[in-house]
Amino acid sequence: MTRSIIYTVDAEGTLTSMRPSEPRSEDFMQKLVAAHPELIADQDGALLLIRREQPIADREDGNGRWSLDHLFVTRTGVPVLVELKRAVDTRLRREVIGQMLDYAANGTAYWQGGRIAQSYAATMIELGRDADAELAVFLAGTSDPEQFWEQVDANFAAGRIKMVFVADTIPRELARIVEFLNEQMKADVRAVELSWFESEGGVTALTPRIIGETERAQTEKAARGALPPITRDAWIETKLGPCGNDAVEAANVFAALVDEVGGRAEVTSSQGSILSVFDIHGATLYPFRLSNERKGSVQLYLGHLIYRPAFANEVVRQRLYDDLVAIVGPLSTKTLNGFPGFDVRKLNDPLIASELTGYLRRLLTEAGAER
Repeated sequence: MTRSIIYTVDAEGTLTSMRPSEPRSEDFMQKLVAAHPELIADQDGALLLIRREQPIADREDGNGRWSLDHLFVTRTGVPVLVELKRAVDTRLRREVIGQMLDYAANGTAYWQGGRIAQSYAATMIELGRDADAELAVFLAGTSDPEQFWEQVDANFAAGRIKMVFVADTIPRELARIVEFLNEQMKADVRAVELSWFESEGGVTALTPRIIGETERAQTEKAARGALPPITRDAWIETKLGPCGNDAVEAANVFAALVDEVGGRAEVTSSQGSILSVFDIHGATLYPFRLSNERKGSVQLYLGHLIYRPAFANEVVRQRLYDDLVAIVGPLSTKTLNGFPGFDVRKLNDPLIASELTGYLRRLLTEAGAER
């Protein structure tokens, strides 16, 4: 497709012609999209950069077989997987489709809860930015940070993602494949043609064109995406029933001990897990989460507690971690800003359940004394 010249007119009426050009390199394109994700945004609006070159594993204990060009999330917690190629790259035809499907299939299968939040925190450290402040600006009061990351994890695990192909020219055959996949898949599939123009003075203009955003696909996915209400008991039976009666019994023990300590064990809006919810001095605290990860897991929500003054100090979180290990044994991860977990079935041991109840009471006491 031949691109026309575009013209700009400044405040003084000076006309400048911008001729079709091309990006100087793929790395330059990637840096530009990372810094200005609005270039590839569609009706979902703003995007939050999670990481460039995000590792994707192909097995549960893998460190990362592939590397995704960019991972973003939307304000509604939808992960956005982005692969970027220059038009001169012959892989832009069909190979990039298989590449992206590999990333999506393995990412949703083997991604662990809390990893996206961890990747975001690492990126902010590398950029020298305040992760909490950047997230607050991005969310603009639309969601609590903890609920936001919970929604992100639930969407990724359920395959509610967006796959985006970006290039300075999108071949016709790729556009057809994108539109077909978008109508057939639960995931949203888009291509963004990011056309480049330059003036003689070296000024660059970019014109994005979104491909794949058909009205029929939007309507069908909106209907499929609506979740019917589910009770706590029904969630446990549905999510943990296939894991065995011992997992169901332990999940009920978890809910009962949360209730006993004065909290609420609530199914999240995304229905990805059950959160322990406590109201402390007008703020909400989520110390633990119950999920069906690893066939039933209870996770200590250090990734949330880190934002509370009482637990901001790493020494305090290390003590929380060590005290929990003393009760339930080794946890799934050693990170102090993530979501270390243990097998829910351990709560079928009355001694462990009793000790975890005491642990939770002490944690709430610390949270209540933070003012």
